[in-house]
Amino acid sequence: MRNNNGMNELITSRLILRKVKLSDIEPVFNNWANDPEVTKYLTWLPHHDIGVTEMVVKDWLKQEGNPKTIRYMITIKGSDEPIGAIDVVDYIDGAPEIGYCLSRKCWNKGYMTEACKAFIKLLFDFGFTKILIEADVRNIGSNRVIEKCGFAFTHKEEKEHCSQLKPEPVTVNWYQLIK
Repeated sequence: MRNNNGMNELITSRLILRKVKLSDIEPVFNNWANDPEVTKYLTWLPHHDIGVTEMVVKDWLKQEGNPKTIRYMITIKGSDEPIGAIDVVDYIDGAPEIGYCLSRKCWNKGYMTEACKAFIKLLFDFGFTKILIEADVRNIGSNRVIEKCGFAFTHKEEKEHCSQLKPEPVTVNWYQLIK
């Protein structure tokens, strides 16, 4: 696996995906981390305090030196304010599993599909030949983004716990994309 430290930006027709900065704490909190609608199907609960977001962003900054960390903030060209994030959340048998979130005010504009396609290209450029992603079966928007990006459905999985932060059961759709 190649380290992405030299890849500071990904540019699409409408977006710039860039590395995390300390100044992202407040916009991350305000734009999506505190929104229960955005976090409804994610593995973590909404941040009720900006201090939680501060800890998360500082942790992301610490992880930047790790070659397995591949994370970008999503911004609209002409604005440095992050509207979302996309990253590798895990590796399964060497294949990256990606995850993302987007500010509700930016839903249904094609931004996440555009960002996801750029991120997929980057991962393939790094030498990965398979990419994985999962989405809660109830998250219609995310499942549509995944399909628009060319992923193929592989199976449903019923999980006893969504995550340590969300102990309720969940059913997810799994997808893969092969180069």
